[in-house]
Amino acid sequence: MAELNSRVERKLHAELEKGRKWTSDLSLSFYDRFGISAKNLEHVYRNLMGKVSAVVENSKAQIEMLETKIASKKANIVRAEKRLATVGKTIAKEMGKKRGPNEAKLNEAKKERKRLKAALHQHRRRLGILEQKRIETLRQINHPTLCFGSRELFSAQHHLAENGYKDHAAWRKDWQDARASQFFVEGDSNEGGNAFVKLFPREDGLFDVEVRLPRALNHLADKVERPNRSKYVIGSIDLLGVSFPHGSDALRQAIKDSRPLSFRFQRDGKSWRLLVMLKQEFGEAAVYNFRDGALGVDLNADHVAATLVSADGNPLQTWRIPLVTVGRTADQRQDSVRQAAAAVTKIASEFQVPVVAESLDFAKKKAELESCKGKRYARMLSSFAYSQFNKALERACVRRSIRLVRVNPPYTSLIGSVKFARRYGLSVHAAAALSIARRGMGMSEGLPQSPEVTLGSGDHVTLERPVRNARRHVWLSWRELARGRNAVLAERARTRREARSRHSSQSVQTAVRGAGTGLAPSSAGRCDPSLEDVGPAAWVGAVARFVLPEPDKLVVV
Repeated sequence: MAELNSRVERKLHAELEKGRKWTSDLSLSFYDRFGISAKNLEHVYRNLMGKVSAVVENSKAQIEMLETKIASKKANIVRAEKRLATVGKTIAKEMGKKRGPNEAKLNEAKKERKRLKAALHQHRRRLGILEQKRIETLRQINHPTLCFGSRELFSAQHHLAENGYKDHAAWRKDWQDARASQFFVEGDSNEGGNAFVKLFPREDGLFDVEVRLPRALNHLADKVERPNRSKYVIGSIDLLGVSFPHGSDALRQAIKDSRPLSFRFQRDGKSWRLLVMLKQEFGEAAVYNFRDGALGVDLNADHVAATLVSADGNPLQTWRIPLVTVGRTADQRQDSVRQAAAAVTKIASEFQVPVVAESLDFAKKKAELESCKGKRYARMLSSFAYSQFNKALERACVRRSIRLVRVNPPYTSLIGSVKFARRYGLSVHAAAALSIARRGMGMSEGLPQSPEVTLGSGDHVTLERPVRNARRHVWLSWRELARGRNAVLAERARTRREARSRHSSQSVQTAVRGAGTGLAPSSAGRCDPSLEDVGPAAWVGAVARFVLPEPDKLVVV
């Protein structure tokens, strides 16, 4: 049946691509040709239109992400060009000194110019690739194309040996199997749930499944019957003793209520899986207001930080829920995400409080960070399952009848770090979850009198408090504070680079002197007093070993 539906779907797609409309004339030409009923053809058509619509919607989402990447890449090019011009002026200034240039400064500037030119070339090359991808994606929106069987498998025929195929016939068999690997039957409330697939519950907890076949497949039927006054016979096959490990109670209730049931038959290796879809109703959220507080949630690359907040905005308890996705398969990531979402809703249900989380456009955030943070962030973000966690959290809250509140994300991490981290002895992530919960509860976000920010090494810096203007939003003040923090971090990074450069130069000079006096080169750097001035920058190459907690355990802070 999967092979027949696949042939009908492909032929229908070809006819529609030729410009034919979905009319009765087109339908009639399929009935006798393929031996299927009008209802069956309608299901095939809807499934095909769903695939076409998915291609268009995915292309639109891809366009948004590409435009974000292109804008970010153009900004990187502008910054690199400005920095290159500044470095060029520095080199010209050093070369024009009457007493001769500062060799160390000149060499450092030349190295940076070389690095900037290489980076600028890569930025421009990447920009061209992104713009070409945008053109191709726009073409998919205006004229969507489908590849039945997957493009990856289709391309494998051009590299048979590399993909493990002995000859083209072996590839062709897999290609045909992939095109006929599944079929979908839509539910219908007027037909007792479904016109072609019937579920019959048994007393032992299992189900019997009856699948009605199209006329073209009646020769494969287990039983044949002729309805009253009908010239056609209906053939069917029986699947006995089918088990549904999850949701069997909901299925029994749906069958009792004659609700629509949709079925997807999918080949999984050497067997078939039966997926049943039904619409399930859930009650309203049991806890709607914040009279008992809230649970703030902050999603990070390797864990979820959750903070329970009282009704007056003070933290009561924090949790660190592991969510490791790097190096795992798609199924493993999905399972970890669902476990983390279930853990969050379990806490909220125990304390009877709503859940407050950020409303992030992670595709945009990922595109921006990939462009400005480099390969390490790109690898992390490729497995960072924000969108999956977002959906899993929504579903888990619905199942437990818990209210989920979404808030705008600007400056929640900065507010948590500045106002709450040191005050309550929280990590920056737990403090961010606290600020998210307070924002959902509508509490104040005013700046403290002496804003103190935490740097990456654990150091603290007190910044000048922006002038408060009652006529403008408080987020504008936090934006100015964020700029001040970024300036401090940039200056700190520059100082570290210069310190590393000086230390490297001193080590080379000392090693040369040691070679002339018979001293081992390593003895010069072992007790070098310049290490005391370098500080944390001397330990950039250090490697930390740590063991992640088991995914199914919650760590209570």
